[in-house]
Amino acid sequence: MSTITTTTRQYIDEDTFHADVQYIEALWQRKAIGATDVPLIDIGNGVPLVFVPILEHLEFVYARQVRAFSQSRRVITYRRHETRSHPVGLTERAEELRQVLDYLGLEVVDFVAHGDAAMVLFEFAVRYPQRCRSLVIIAQGADYEIAPHPFIWLLHELFVRLPVEQFVPAWFLRRTVVNYIMASRDMATKTVRSLPRHLVEEQFCKIQLWPFVYKFSVLPVIHYFDMRQRLDALTMPILLINRYDDALSPEPETHWLSKQLPNCTGYHLVQGGERFFLYSRAEVVTPLIEQFLV
Repeated sequence: MSTITTTTRQYIDEDTFHADVQYIEALWQRKAIGATDVPLIDIGNGVPLVFVPILEHLEFVYARQVRAFSQSRRVITYRRHETRSHPVGLTERAEELRQVLDYLGLEVVDFVAHGDAAMVLFEFAVRYPQRCRSLVIIAQGADYEIAPHPFIWLLHELFVRLPVEQFVPAWFLRRTVVNYIMASRDMATKTVRSLPRHLVEEQFCKIQLWPFVYKFSVLPVIHYFDMRQRLDALTMPILLINRYDDALSPEPETHWLSKQLPNCTGYHLVQGGERFFLYSRAEVVTPLIEQFLV
């Protein structure tokens, strides 16, 4: 395990952030994959590298890596279809990823996935290990455990069992989720370069009918995710990267995962000011990925 502690006292500025968001938005090409119209990014040449998508409008998290790796590799990602009326869980998301690979004629690739997307990648890798050259897992352990968790788990149970999506205000749910994304219990990380909260909220505000998306497209993935009894199937090389004090991916959980995986070739901890440190600390994280993929 290595620790990266380089710090600065600078927020990502709005112009830089908006330029990165626009960079991703300008790359989308709509493709008919099966019965679905899928916004797809497929740029660069060389060995393919697939970024497994997060929630729609959060693809900016990969913007700096897409820009960097597309200089020497074929880089692929897509915007997943968020459902607002019926649940779509890990199995469906893994099959969605498989369909994209089949459409592109890709048999074996390297993958990068952050947070919720890493849950999908874990499921895919267990189902189709022969298609995974390697995995880069960022900010995700083997199960979904929030610390502190009682309130959010109560909220989850209400969403799962009752039609609360019709009553919970979007602003309230958005604020709750962003609170966890921005949470940092280590005062040292307050000085680390990070995204300001209002820019994260700006992206979440683009998600229409957010309580419905949360119930039908987010919870079916995160609420039931648990890979702890299936790790033996993950024999491909895996790189784990986390930050020290992530509320949604506690460091003890990723440390445990690093010891249980059959072929974890690296485990790195980064000082990150918020959950999206893959973006805000790209100058630290991207070289770690580059070294792993060599």
